[in-house]
Amino acid sequence: MRICIVSSSFYPATSYGGPISATWDLSRKLAKKGIKVYVTTTNANGNSKLNETKNTFIKKDENLFVKYYNEQLINKLSLSFLFGIWSDIKNSDVVYIQYVFHYTVPFSLLFSVFLNKKIIICPRGSLGEWGLQYKWKSIKRIWVSLFLRPFISKITMQASSYIEKDDILRNFPNAKVKIINDGVDFISFQNAQKLSRKEIIERFSDSTCDDVSNIFFSMGRLHEIKGFDVIIDAFSLYLKDDKNAKLIIAGADDGVRSNLEFQILDLQIQESIFLIGEVSFEDKKLLLNNCDYFTLASEFESFGIVIAEALSCGKPIVLSNKTPWKDLEINKCGILANNDKISFFNAFTKIVNEKYDSKMIKSYVRSNYDWEVIVDRFIRILKNK
Repeated sequence: MRICIVSSSFYPATSYGGPISATWDLSRKLAKKGIKVYVTTTNANGNSKLNETKNTFIKKDENLFVKYYNEQLINKLSLSFLFGIWSDIKNSDVVYIQYVFHYTVPFSLLFSVFLNKKIIICPRGSLGEWGLQYKWKSIKRIWVSLFLRPFISKITMQASSYIEKDDILRNFPNAKVKIINDGVDFISFQNAQKLSRKEIIERFSDSTCDDVSNIFFSMGRLHEIKGFDVIIDAFSLYLKDDKNAKLIIAGADDGVRSNLEFQILDLQIQESIFLIGEVSFEDKKLLLNNCDYFTLASEFESFGIVIAEALSCGKPIVLSNKTPWKDLEINKCGILANNDKISFFNAFTKIVNEKYDSKMIKSYVRSNYDWEVIVDRFIRILKNK
């Protein structure tokens, strides 16, 4: 079986966050299962371009090939994609399309329908209330009506969570929807180097410190949807009771870094909170394994890959209740909080006074979200089982 994965961007375009890693991991796991994977993408990487061979398939691994079409206008137009996507789809058995609101989607979908291919679309939050309302909402409604609704009966929609399934059915009540979560490569997060709290702070900041009581870690692109301002406000309250605690926030700037920096300065807590920018996988692994707690205050997550990664490291989590992790507390993996500073402050105070079993947390995520589990579910959809 040959699958054509159409994605507007692809690894190593890590500036786009977790979905890039998820698609990369899924592609590799499918290839190892004997599926021939051909990824059709562009060379966009934020506001720059990847330094990859363009407009031809490159072998990345056994059964895994990637074609990076050159974009004339980054994130807006690739003429080579428009002329090349037809043959990429024609030579495939299944077409798996990522996202909704990108120029690569309508062309891929239209050609797939015309060529009578099996079609799977993963919206990745595009059809949620927040995604539809954030910027260009009138155009998005027209886009959905023109490019998606007429073909919905020919598409299998992949929801990353129960929340995304509800979002899809709200827009398309008769859609065929399958919930297949993103996965995590559990093994890759094990056996990390052990560092003291003091060593972690000094390694990832310009600060030196004599005593560190607890390290809270958060990660994601610095965008308003991620709610880092809520975490910062809540942590400023928490510091009154735990003055030696530290908060590290990792992630590439997506429009709000300067606002967050001003917020930290205004609260006069620059010795306690550190914005460290985008980090490599190895640094992410190091931070997740050596922090005490992970926290995220997103207004919306279709899944939340970094949450699964934190759980793979056995870390208790303080998490927004607007994410699709309603069983977090039931499985004794952390605390859900409303997206306001008082709720997160109370959760920070509570979590440091409770005991969590790291082995139990790891067992939970490995049993439910390891790629070995997820990829088998995905293959059953490919084979109509």
